[in-house]
Amino acid sequence: MRRLQRKYIYANLEKLDNLVFAYGIDQSDFVHGIKRLPANLVSLVGVDDNEHAVNAHTGLNVINDENEIRRYLLQSHALPVKWLDYDEVGDLDFLTATEIAELLYLGHMDRPIRSPFNYKLRNHYVFLEQRNGGIKVYFYYISAFSHILSAAIVRHTLAAYRGRRMFMRSLSVPRVPEAILKQLVQLMPDGLFIYFDQSMVRQRQLLVPVHTETTGNEIEVFDPARGGENRRTHHVATLTFNLNSGVWDLQVQDQAAFEEHL
Repeated sequence: MRRLQRKYIYANLEKLDNLVFAYGIDQSDFVHGIKRLPANLVSLVGVDDNEHAVNAHTGLNVINDENEIRRYLLQSHALPVKWLDYDEVGDLDFLTATEIAELLYLGHMDRPIRSPFNYKLRNHYVFLEQRNGGIKVYFYYISAFSHILSAAIVRHTLAAYRGRRMFMRSLSVPRVPEAILKQLVQLMPDGLFIYFDQSMVRQRQLLVPVHTETTGNEIEVFDPARGGENRRTHHVATLTFNLNSGVWDLQVQDQAAFEEHL
């Protein structure tokens, strides 16, 4: 059994709720991946009057400045970060006591009582960081996740490159093409694994194994994202990045794995 560190991406999609549970993806990937930052954020946990403003109606911390939102999402935090966006500054003032209680429940239990999307707030995201380093994110439009996945892949690729002392020059890594992202997202209902810690370089190409979870006896891994339980994964493709040309490719080994969700 091989113990995995934080050098891989795991992403699972629950289609019914537009919920993504992910590991190896963080808030910086969210910032660099989405097309436009949320206009306003409300924190679902804790109150820090010295750091952020407090909405008088809900008693919750809010951030309403674009630069402050960017800084908040990119900085490190001692405790898990949990927030949702909202459309207009005054929207929180129209929430009922029950709706405020539902926000508190969402922040405490990491799941909504009803829908994670409130028509008064017109939110597009609910971001729930987990204590084990994973994240749960509800997306109003699930298509937004593919760009976040691209940002995470780019970050992990750069880290894998810099971790090899044989490479001294800097590396520019472009976004992953939409066609490849679409294929990877297809695998998420089965649990997508992109193993950068098992990557290798051949003929100036970085080769990264892509697996899905399986009940068969394939490769058994230690997964801290699920409390350290063992799980089995199946090799379905290899994500490649040409270090000379900067071209991405996906070499499919198990076509059936991709056809299951067409």
